[in-house]
Order: sequence, then structure tokens, then C-alpha cells
Amino acid sequence: MSSYLILKHIHITAVVLSGLFFLLRGGWLLQHSPQLKAKWVKISPHVIDTILLFSAIAMLVVSGQFPAWVHVKMTLLLVYIGLGLMAFKKAKTTKQQVVFLVSALLVYMFIISVAIAKSPLGVFA
Repeated sequence: MSSYLILKHIHITAVVLSGLFFLLRGGWLLQHSPQLKAKWVKISPHVIDTILLFSAIAMLVVSGQFPAWVHVKMTLLLVYIGLGLMAFKKAKTTKQQVVFLVSALLVYMFIISVAIAKSPLGVFA
């Protein structure tokens, strides 16, 4: 198996874990669960997202390419992170939390769409 393919599998695994863990944490947030205060819950997103980012960079280096759709994914990733921060740290009401959580998940799904279609417009291209 090529190094690119190994990196791609690591990256996709991190993408899935990031989304699933975001959903789990979002559910805990809305339930006011004490689980959100657990040390492993606070650290895990950073570990997962670091693996996600480094595997993406490594794939770019190995492939020697940096297509336009990757720029879009990176920009959307910043939006996803920002919306997550708003939901978990800044939102004061449950309604605000829900709006930010749903918005972040929609951005997450669009990032996946861009990756699958390999187009800045995602599957809407």
C-alpha cells in the first residue's frame, strides 16, 4: 500500500471520528452532561483534529499538489471550528447552542461533499 493511501485512510478515519465525537459532545452539551468536563473529552478533539490536519498536510506533500478544492476545505474547516467554539464556549442559550451545532454540522457535511466531489462547490458542481 502506498504512503499516500495510508495517509488517506488515516485522514478519513480522523474525519469520521471528528464528526462522531462532535455529535456526541453536542448531545452532551444540550443535556448539560457532566461528561463534557471530563479531561479526556476536553483533550480528544484536539488530538483528533491534529491527526486530521497533519494527515491532510502529509497527503498534500506526498502528492505534490494543492488544488483549489483543498483551499476551500481548509477555509471551511476554520468555519467549522469557529462554529464549534461558539456552540461550546460562547452560546448562552440552548437555542444559540443548537443553531451553532447545526451550522457546524452543515459545514462539516459540505467539507465532506467538497472532498468527495474534488470540487470547490462540492456535490453541487
